[in-house]
Amino acid sequence: MFEKSALYKHTARTLTLTLALSTLSACSSTQTASDSENDAQLASTPAWSIDHEGWAELGYQWEWTGYPPMQRGAVIEHATAYDDILTFVGSGSTLSVLETNTGKVRWSRQLDRSTTRFVEPVRRDDTLYAASDTELWELSLRNGNTIDRDSMGTLVNTSPLIVDNLAIFGTLAGELFAFQMDNDFKLWSYKFDGPIEQPAIQVSDEFIAAISQKGEIRTLETINAHSGMTAKIAGGTDTELLTDGIGLYIASLDQSLYAFDIVDGFRYWRIRSSDPITVQHTLHEGLLYASTRDKGLMCIDTATGDVLWNNPEIGGWVLSVVDDSELIVWSGFEMLAIDKDRGDIIARTPLK
Repeated sequence: MFEKSALYKHTARTLTLTLALSTLSACSSTQTASDSENDAQLASTPAWSIDHEGWAELGYQWEWTGYPPMQRGAVIEHATAYDDILTFVGSGSTLSVLETNTGKVRWSRQLDRSTTRFVEPVRRDDTLYAASDTELWELSLRNGNTIDRDSMGTLVNTSPLIVDNLAIFGTLAGELFAFQMDNDFKLWSYKFDGPIEQPAIQVSDEFIAAISQKGEIRTLETINAHSGMTAKIAGGTDTELLTDGIGLYIASLDQSLYAFDIVDGFRYWRIRSSDPITVQHTLHEGLLYASTRDKGLMCIDTATGDVLWNNPEIGGWVLSVVDDSELIVWSGFEMLAIDKDRGDIIARTPLK
């Protein structure tokens, strides 16, 4: 059954494995990182059971076990998977990059004092953008060297949206602002009616979109913050905004899923739930996969808002689509393979 707590009280190693598997296809060989630091960490870490048969039913097999370097007692706060690398931010301000094909550490460095808070870094090409409360680092993905480091003069609360030479952040004070990275100054600022807790997204070549925790939704011109469409709902969101270039899709804490036109703010549809929606939704080829407490995992036609199927026995985040026939879903305590057309469970294995 769907359990909200299980989606958020996962261990760091569970998150790491899930992220790795969401980007790696099953391979025929087993590889492990063999450097001495990883071996030492492996020896001092409690054994973690892997259900090899269960993973095989999902179409995966164990490839490697990797450990991003962190300070003693630190935990992983942010982990992101790309095709070629995995990035990790530890609670001691340590940023690490691992290779996805081997699990080996490409580089790792402590960016600031161990008490400094960092938001989730983002990648563009061969540069990683990592932001603390008030500073922005531009780092080479090849070796971790600092390309640039700027003071923004504002306490940021979201990961940056990188558009050309702009890094766009949201703040707890309700300010959305664009920092011009070439010349190191705040290009524009726009005030929302409440805190901004999710990063802005790009909805077109000219516009971005953002939402406040009081439910104010806006698109703004990227270069000057001139307002585009506006909409208002009764609450904010715990999940990232999604767009397909036509609609803006929001899983809201006001117990609803929404689709809005990105041009004029017209509400295409709304699906109500019995509870706030806190699980990340996913877009794929005209379909929206979302989980609510009362309906479980749903497949929704983005054009009409029709629920094509739902399975109240499961809930979670759809990570990937396999062979256009199966969904790989992470519930927070297990991984599941789901029939893409009917929502039936094909296989499942616990993460423990």
